[in-house]
Parts: sequence; structure tokens; C-alpha cells
Amino acid sequence: YYHGSKHLIQPVEVYTVMEYSPLLDSCNMTTDDWASIGKDIEKNYEKYDGFVILHGTDTMAYTASALSFMCEHLGKPVILTGSQVPIYEMRNDGRDNLLGALLIAGQFVIPEVCLYFHHKLYRGNRVTKVDAGSFNAFSSPNLAPLANAEVDIKINWDTVWRANTTAKFTVSTEMNRNVGLLRLFPGITAETVRAFLQPPMEGIVLETYGSGNAPNNRPDLLAEFRKATERGVVIVNCTQCLRGSVTTSYATGKALCDAGLMPGCDMTPEAALSKLSYVLARKNLSLQQKKKVCSKTTAMTLFHSYELEAIRDALNPTLACAAAKIGDIEALEAIREMGSSLSMADYDGRTPLHIAACEGNLKVVQYLLEQGATVYARDRYGDTPLTNAVRFRHKDVVKLLRKTGAHFCQSEIEDAGNELCW
Repeated sequence: YYHGSKHLIQPVEVYTVMEYSPLLDSCNMTTDDWASIGKDIEKNYEKYDGFVILHGTDTMAYTASALSFMCEHLGKPVILTGSQVPIYEMRNDGRDNLLGALLIAGQFVIPEVCLYFHHKLYRGNRVTKVDAGSFNAFSSPNLAPLANAEVDIKINWDTVWRANTTAKFTVSTEMNRNVGLLRLFPGITAETVRAFLQPPMEGIVLETYGSGNAPNNRPDLLAEFRKATERGVVIVNCTQCLRGSVTTSYATGKALCDAGLMPGCDMTPEAALSKLSYVLARKNLSLQQKKKVCSKTTAMTLFHSYELEAIRDALNPTLACAAAKIGDIEALEAIREMGSSLSMADYDGRTPLHIAACEGNLKVVQYLLEQGATVYARDRYGDTPLTNAVRFRHKDVVKLLRKTGAHFCQSEIEDAGNELCW
């Protein structure tokens, strides 16, 4: 900066590089290494706006999936990236991947564990490695990329998770190692399945055919699965197919459900295994609660018709604003469970958070923030929820919104100061 006629340089820490010793090939990584990364993020969480992790490609999808579950109430981007060709080679993809990850982590608030590769940003627990001989090594079969970095960086904000801005970020490093992957194949024997399911195994991801099918003319196999689930082994049914979801539409799929298997919906095997390891380590959950959590999909996918989606998107913003006005949190929760964003605006550009701030409904404001409602939305008059809370003199709401990051732009500061001089 300039001070009088002298040009003084103020040093600013832009980034910090942390290197692990010894450096590991990703094939040699274990759950302990995932925990080390998670602890380092937690230790430095308040110091930085985002984190970039350089990682080998072979098990990057496993690490990205694991960290997505371990990092609870994440409010900043954590982006894994790497390269197919080492960065010191003349022709490599490492430089582009690293620069792209750094740019996105530094410029956009995407509060997720992500994987950036070959100009695309993916949700970390939705990716799988699909090609060992191409720069385009990763794919997210059942969810479109969160961002595409071409001439411009285009973010798909409708898909990005919204941060819970009121909860404290924590990292759960306990992972259960007694989990495994079992892939069905024609002619697999009951003895093989029985041996795989023996203690100390506590969780299995079963990779089945098509939409979650297994032979229903093999009572010996089904009996082994049933015995395992009855003694408390959690088995998640995932498809071997790259795209698609597990259903019980066919008798061969229903047979596994009847044997006690949990549907893995459209999770990748990497995500299902990481989630199983994470959930089974939670000592505060009962076995039934663990099964329920494991069966929930990690996707933000809706299975409604286009007509229902159009009706929902037209009505729900207005209904949500009405619920916020009268303080009906149960109605807001029902609208959220239908798949609607609680940041959607009505015909005046007003979100439920605008309405709750106007009415001074502190509990509703708290709930909306916990569900990721944005404090930066502006209605057609240019007002934010904070502006509304100040105008109607709801001090507790103002304090909460300010605490969660809401602020005035330069042109509003004077008006806000006058309003706050009550």
C-alpha cells in the first residue's frame, strides 16, 4: 500500500502448502490417512477460505467419498485433484487441474467435498474413476457436474449443497474397518458368500446385477444373506452398472430386500463403502438407525414427473413464504422434503427468509439458516433479509443474520446506521 511518498509492501498470506511425510501412492492409503487429512482441515478450518488436496487418482474417489461424510457441517470448499501424467512431465494435465481447483476453491463458496478433474467439478461422493488412459479419467454417472470450467467457470447452483451456517464444523475421524465389497457373478457359491460374511465383518456393499438384482432361484445364497442380516451385518445393495439405481421392480431384486438388504439407490460402490464405514463407527446410533442412514441416497435426485415438478416449483415458493409469515416450521419442513429449495423466491423476489426477517420470527429464521437459506438474496426492491430485519427493528434477527455472514453493501451502510439508531 502507499503511505505518503513511500511505497510500502504489506505481506499477505494467500495460501499455505502442507506436505505429508512420507508421500504416499494413493493405492497405499488407508482410513488412517483419511483421518489425518480430515484432522488437518479441522485444525486449519478458520484460517482459510478453502482447501485443495493433491491426491493420486487410483483411490481419489474413495477419499473424496469418505471426507464428504467425515466433514460435518462443512461451510467451505474442499477440492481433491491430481493428474494422469506427473506434473513435471512436459505434457501433463496436472497444472490445469491444480489451477482450476485453486481458482474454484478461492472464488466460489461451494460448501462441499468435491473432485476437480479435466475442467469439471464433481460432488466427491458421486464420482468414480472410469479411464486409466485418458485425461478425462473421472465420471459422475448419476449427477451432473457442479461446475464446468471452460472459457468461463459456470456453477450449477441448483445442485450445490447449501451450507448450514449456524452449526459448528467438525470432523468425525472414526471409521469402521470391518466392511467390504462383494461382487456377484454367475455361479458364485454359497460357501464363498458365507466365508465373506463371517465375523468380524459388520458391513457389506453387495454389487448386484442391473437394477439391484440377484438370482432368486438360489435359496442357498439368499439364506446366507438372511443369516448375516439377522445377526446384525448391514448389507447395502448397489448396482454393478455405471448408471442407474437399485429398485425392487423385479422379483430378483425384491428377494434381496426380503432377505434384509438395504437398497443403495444410485450410490457408487466407493460412496457406499465409505458411508458404511462412517455410519457403522457411530456409537450414538442404534442398528436400526444405522440401517436407515445407510439406505438414504447421497444424490439430490428427484423422481417426479415434469408436470409435478412444474406445479411444485410454481406453488411452493409462495406456500413457503406464507408458512414463514405465520411461523409454521412443520409446513416449511414438508415443503423442503418435497424437494424444494427454501431459498426460492416468490413473484416479488422475496424468499421465506425475507418474510421471517420482516415478521421477526426468530425461530423460523434460525430454521431457514440451518437448512441453508441464503442471506444474500435480494427482492425486486433490492432488499436483503438483513435490510428487512433492520427496517422493522427486530434486533435478535439482525444479530443472528449478522452472525451468519449477512452484511450491508456500501450504499446501504448509512441507511442501516440511521435505522439502528432506535
